[in-house]
Amino acid sequence: MLDQEIIHKELDLIQDIIKRMATNSFQVKTWLIGILSALVVLENKAIFATANGNEDFSVKMNIFLFLPILCFWYLDAFFLSTEKLYRELYKWVVQNRSVTDAYLYDLNTFTRTWNGKTDKLLNPKNSVWNMMFSKTLLPFYLVPFAFVLGLVFFNSYR
Repeated sequence: MLDQEIIHKELDLIQDIIKRMATNSFQVKTWLIGILSALVVLENKAIFATANGNEDFSVKMNIFLFLPILCFWYLDAFFLSTEKLYRELYKWVVQNRSVTDAYLYDLNTFTRTWNGKTDKLLNPKNSVWNMMFSKTLLPFYLVPFAFVLGLVFFNSYR
């Protein structure tokens, strides 16, 4: 049986990774808002360029606004998915560490095989794709996506 201090240090290590993933997710949202705001300001300059006859620049700028939304949406889903993987690892350590010292301080988040049984920590519902369309991320990224889509239509048909 392992010393309680060793178990607590392992759990602290996993908790620190979970905190880091949550912080990264928050920072991705912050960066998106900042970059999108800057690009919308540039879009206003593109509208003035359109008034001077450069419509091609305005359309390209509108389409370019989708790129940061999609990239940050994927990154946020990746961090959330990774956070959930480490939560599963945390549960595994809490349930099994008193029985075995296998995989001590191992941060592999996919499978654990010991005593003839295999525990899969990678849950299909926690995939990056499912996280992108989760009830927490979808509304946050759908609003700027709809805003940019409206901006594209507004500038294309005016």
